[in-house]
Amino acid sequence: MNKLNIAIAAEFELCEKIADFLQNSGLEISQLSIVEIYPFNEEQGVRFNNKAVPQVAMDSVNWADFDYVLFAGEPTLAPHIANAVEVGCKVIDVLGVCAEISGVPVIVPSVNDEQINEILPHNIIALPNPQVTQTALALATLVQQIPLNQVMITSLLPASYQNAETVGKLAGQTARLLNGIPLDDNEQRLAFDVFPQTSHFSNQLAKIFPGLNTIFHAIQVPVFYGMAQKITALSDYEIDTERLEQQWQQNDFIQFEENLMTPVLNGEKESTEEAVKLHINSLTAVENGVEFWTVADEQRFNLAFLAVRLLAKIHQKF
Repeated sequence: MNKLNIAIAAEFELCEKIADFLQNSGLEISQLSIVEIYPFNEEQGVRFNNKAVPQVAMDSVNWADFDYVLFAGEPTLAPHIANAVEVGCKVIDVLGVCAEISGVPVIVPSVNDEQINEILPHNIIALPNPQVTQTALALATLVQQIPLNQVMITSLLPASYQNAETVGKLAGQTARLLNGIPLDDNEQRLAFDVFPQTSHFSNQLAKIFPGLNTIFHAIQVPVFYGMAQKITALSDYEIDTERLEQQWQQNDFIQFEENLMTPVLNGEKESTEEAVKLHINSLTAVENGVEFWTVADEQRFNLAFLAVRLLAKIHQKF
């Protein structure tokens, strides 16, 4: 196979994480570049194989230079995806902004890899929103095991789910309030508070599990990194919890935990490890179903790690 020219279009922090996983992916990469859909600060730079990664401004990028583009931009930036595929790039939509467009396959690696062939002829493939990715990985073996009537998902969203700026705001507000400094009157309070977020992702999950009846709820919480979900799955049939636990334990992407895992504990555990996983615990049988708790670093696992795994699987096919 020819060596690859790959571009990452994302915020600086996510670019760093993706570059780290690309470096350890085993892919033969000739050139890695950053397309600054979000301009970096002067002191910000990404390194790959001990070299500085070139940064290309949006107004001077030539998408035809790249074989693959890992694109993690908000919906207003989606026209850049169209520009890239028009000149022959294969684009991985990391944040799922195109996931509900007809004809765009939505893939969670290890869950529905067989749909990768559908990347042609449009040359776009999407990871779903991180809320959907985390749910799909947890539900995959359960969906295969037994028909489900309904699944209810409550996602606890950290500041990093929004962007790096929100992480900075949470840190600043926390410090100010701990020091007795009040926030501005019109400032959205993030520290020491929670509030609901809109979460309409059933259509994305339906592309992975057609016909599955799901309800998503989301709550913004004062956590810096790491997304947690409480999931309840209901069925007309009894669910074998021991078998479900065994299937999770056999999945390379999942770590079934005996003890409660939280976003903070997960961050502490994985801060010095290269391996990142979806952690599942608190599996409990309820009437007509089960409920359980999942935690993952949505930046390192749901976005960076799985985007690189998806790229590798696509490259194996084509």
